[in-house]
This record gives sequence, structure tokens and C-alpha cells, in this order.
Amino acid sequence: MRHNLYVCPSYSNELKRHIAFRDFLRANNAERDFYAVIKTLAAKHYPNDIESYMIAKNPCCKEILEKCGI
Repeated sequence: MRHNLYVCPSYSNELKRHIAFRDFLRANNAERDFYAVIKTLAAKHYPNDIESYMIAKNPCCKEILEKCGI
């Protein structure tokens, strides 16, 4: 799979969560770099399995969301 498209309505809490996640990473270079390493490793381990890729990075995502207060 070359792309994974995820769409949220503009009023949804899910979109607010994604924006908070993005903004947190933009404001925290060390966190951003760590997340990039996690994503890269997950992509190398699961190049053709999006579900396993997402499961692999999920603990890191949860930790970042907690730091965002979500």
C-alpha cells in the first residue's frame, strides 16, 4: 500500500485529537524525532501490513496524546 487516507468531519473530536497531536509534535522537536524513529522502524518491520504498522506505533501515539492532555 502506498497511501493510507483517513478523513474526519471538520466538527469531530477525532479531528481535534489529530490537530492536537500534530501541534504537539511541531512544538516538541525531541518528541517529533522519537515518533519519526518509531514510525520508520514500524514501516521497515511491516512494509505491507498497515494494521501491524499501526499496532506497532500505537503505544508511542498513546503516550504523545497523554502529553497533549487527550
